[in-house]
Amino acid sequence: MPSSRTPACDNDAPTTIRLSHRARRDLEEIRQYTVETWGREQWLSYYRGLVRVFDGISERPDGGRDRSVFAEGLRSVSYERHVVFFARIAAADNEPVILRIVHQRRNLPALSYFEGIDG
Repeated sequence: MPSSRTPACDNDAPTTIRLSHRARRDLEEIRQYTVETWGREQWLSYYRGLVRVFDGISERPDGGRDRSVFAEGLRSVSYERHVVFFARIAAADNEPVILRIVHQRRNLPALSYFEGIDG
């Protein structure tokens, strides 16, 4: 799942949001847990909600909560019980990249945020 293609608000053209390798692993772990615990339909519903969050980040890459205390330029948006971390990345033409998708109970300062970013 290297990117999510969704319609942009102003011109209906697909937009792309990039996910780091770690964010893709996070997403896969969320998928596995959700399918095993609540079933495929619940996963699909949750995933649609995450895609809406990704769209919002694409539209407002400087929005969300400032998390520079963890890493320079880091921002976050909450969705249900997860926190989506993102930042503008120079190697991605200064576009936002989803860096992590973690449960809100995780020890956020202890996480690694900037591994496996594609250019």
